[in-house]
Amino acid sequence: MIAKNVDLNLLLVFDAVLAEKNVTRAARRLGASQSAVSKGLAQLRIVFGDALFLRDGRGVVPTHKALEIAEHVRQAILALNALVSPADAFDAQTARAHFDIGATDYVSLVLLPVLVRKLSEVAPAVSLTVHAIDHWMPEEMLLAGKADLVLSSVSAVTFPLYRQALFDDGYVCLCREHHPLLADTLTVEQFASCRHLSMPRQNGARERVLQDVMQRMGVSREVTVQVPHMLAIPATLAATDLIATLALRVARTFAQLHALRIVPHPLPLGSFSVSQIWHDRTHKSAPQQWLRGVIASVAAGL
Repeated sequence: MIAKNVDLNLLLVFDAVLAEKNVTRAARRLGASQSAVSKGLAQLRIVFGDALFLRDGRGVVPTHKALEIAEHVRQAILALNALVSPADAFDAQTARAHFDIGATDYVSLVLLPVLVRKLSEVAPAVSLTVHAIDHWMPEEMLLAGKADLVLSSVSAVTFPLYRQALFDDGYVCLCREHHPLLADTLTVEQFASCRHLSMPRQNGARERVLQDVMQRMGVSREVTVQVPHMLAIPATLAATDLIATLALRVARTFAQLHALRIVPHPLPLGSFSVSQIWHDRTHKSAPQQWLRGVIASVAAGL
């Protein structure tokens, strides 16, 4: 039986290598030597009868077997942590905890800086890995064990997931200062006549808020430039006469860095709520409860 032959510390080795995709970084994450992690992987390969991780450039990639057992390993680690960590045992000032968070570009820009600053003050030994929500739905990341916690604009979840609303935001238009077509306000006709910069799937949600409202109102626009991420937006707007529809908190950040102007949006796009979402397997975890409390506190001050 496998259980008799497995040093439980090997599960931590497996989990760290899977998360980091690199033996050296996994060793640093565990506070161990690279040779110790390599030795642990060798033992795991014998136990499971599989290579588990294959070299790929500067890192490693998991085999099908590794992906197959990944969630079971993660749940085993969480269960063991729950057994030896009573609810009052988590000391943030001394704990060497690591958290995996799934986050959208929007959340990374708006919330992550203040969260990291707060964590450095109250929990100096705590570390984070932030995973981008790309082709995953937030719910899928949690169900697959890709993250302990997801920060997203998903508005509803069902068991085994939990959701806590953190803060609300709305939409505005952003353009360069002295844009030739815009005054302090923007009409629907002016909005439609402008050339636009677009970024699909803002906030990480697979929603079509702007497109749906435009279709309902019979409004069309010319999208001249479409970009894959927020990094390309502010400098492009500052150098052109394009306009973009953005979340207000993002627009404020960009306007502080470039000569850009925020204009109220002429279309009734409404608002959206940003939430933290987690799985039932971490619901009673003391470290996870602490992290969710810190995030809620930081978000309340935005």
